[in-house]
Amino acid sequence: MPPSSFRVIHLSMKPNRIKILFQILTKFITLAILLATITPIFYFAWRMGQPLSQPEFNGLTYYQFIEWRKIAYEERAIQYQASHPTKKADTRMCENNTRTITILLLPLQSFGYMVTAFKGAKSDAAHTLPEGVTLSNFLPKWWDTFEYIFWYNTIHLNGLQNTLVEYCRIQPNIPTPAEFEALKLEYAANTTANP
Repeated sequence: MPPSSFRVIHLSMKPNRIKILFQILTKFITLAILLATITPIFYFAWRMGQPLSQPEFNGLTYYQFIEWRKIAYEERAIQYQASHPTKKADTRMCENNTRTITILLLPLQSFGYMVTAFKGAKSDAAHTLPEGVTLSNFLPKWWDTFEYIFWYNTIHLNGLQNTLVEYCRIQPNIPTPAEFEALKLEYAANTTANP
């Protein structure tokens, strides 16, 4: 009798082992998906605080460039409003459009380029793909591709002046980091003096 009761206990424990193994596997997969999602976000957030490598950005970080562009839009709207008093200039539209494109579309577009390059595709006349993409350099190459597309859309295509909305056309005279800090102080002084 003892051996049969032992078998009953042993058999009843097997489903628990499978259940525990399934729970561990589910947690591991969930953690892997979470890390795969969060790691690029943190990497991009960190990289956006580093100077952009394209020389046209004059050493500004992504965050500084976005802030400069917001100030430039607001200054352009003030100029437009002064010369067109009957029309309303809404700088939020300019900034929201460019921010939406930059935050939502460019990461997806550059990710698509990365996956295509990772699969071994080569650049063609319309698409410049990164070369030598591996799992170990995927994030840095993804950032480089993001920055290149950001530069291409912003500077190369003259995206700062190439818009249908007149008061969203800003001059592409991007400041250096020192000039930007002085501009920021001047802008803060002007906005507190004239709310």
